[in-house]
Amino acid sequence: MSFASLQSAELKLGIKLTVVLALRMLGLFLVLPVFMVMAADVPGYTPALAGLAIGIYGLTQAALQQPVGWLSDQWGRKRVMRLGLALFFAGGVVAALAPSMSWLIAGRGLQGCGAIAGVALAFAADHTRVEKRSLVMAMIGMGIGASFLLSIILSVPLASAIGLRGLFWVTAALGLVGMILLSGLPSDQAKHAEVRHETGKSRRIWPLALSVFFLHALMTLFFVLLPGSLIDRYGLPLARHWMVYVPTMLLSVVLVFPLLRRLGEKQQEQVAVRWAFFGLGAAMMLFALQLPLAVVFVGASLFFLAFNLLEAALPALVSRLSSAAGRGRKMGVYTTFQFLGAFTGGASGGWLLQHLGSRPTLWLAGTIAVLWALLQRPVLKGLEGGI
Repeated sequence: MSFASLQSAELKLGIKLTVVLALRMLGLFLVLPVFMVMAADVPGYTPALAGLAIGIYGLTQAALQQPVGWLSDQWGRKRVMRLGLALFFAGGVVAALAPSMSWLIAGRGLQGCGAIAGVALAFAADHTRVEKRSLVMAMIGMGIGASFLLSIILSVPLASAIGLRGLFWVTAALGLVGMILLSGLPSDQAKHAEVRHETGKSRRIWPLALSVFFLHALMTLFFVLLPGSLIDRYGLPLARHWMVYVPTMLLSVVLVFPLLRRLGEKQQEQVAVRWAFFGLGAAMMLFALQLPLAVVFVGASLFFLAFNLLEAALPALVSRLSSAAGRGRKMGVYTTFQFLGAFTGGASGGWLLQHLGSRPTLWLAGTIAVLWALLQRPVLKGLEGGI
């Protein structure tokens, strides 16, 4: 992927915005690998409530993405992003001080009220040329992937040292740092005028919105199920879970770069969507088979590769289906489904784990991913004519 083809201003914008979003996502991801284990000591704990606590930020994000996106169109994107990061900070404080699962759920929900993902993507699209937008979106997607990797590396040792409450204090601090970094971003004025063709294009966004819904539902469900499985099935203590996460995530990052370069040069990110969902489904089914730990490494590598590929490809596709006018609202539609998926994966994963167990839940998740992949063929044909 040739970031050298970006103009200096575009590259600087991409880097700064990537860091702001990566810090925020690091705060959200940091608790995922350890939460289901460490929350067991919180008064009022049940697996279903813990799953709800993991996913509740996705529900509040989903509810507010479109209103916040509309507000950014009217009020200015930087101002709205600053407000969202302030809410994220406040939610981290509430979660850190929570005396029970109910308060912990409330804190996570308040973190989600800082629903700025769509606004940030719209801001990036406002300030980049159409033909280079997929590169900036890929940069942001890789930043999110990097924050995901960093959270996996840091989560267990940090949790062991400072506990679950300490992790939430860290998330609050990351929100403050993000607010400071916003001052380095350019003004809200869009720099690249575009021709408006909204009617047909906006209708094509919904398949991509559903794709990101399933992607984040599967990702959240993955971290509801896998930590307990590594402990119960393979006798791998929490402090050693990084030995599964870090190598597989690093391998997926190495593999995703050439794929993104090839797709970005030809502007064919839509081709990746179908095959990536097949990969997610295959990974989930491998986990369900309870095979030796070496196969878990293969499944995790496949899962992270598909996740990173979709995390970069989907927003690039959405941005090319949205012109500058009202982009905040349209990106809000996309990110509404993204965080609704995170809520659904957390809440349903916890409920299914409590009532069915991990293996049936993994088979169900894998089947859903494969079915969605099979449905992509007619969807992709429609997208190819409009991107």
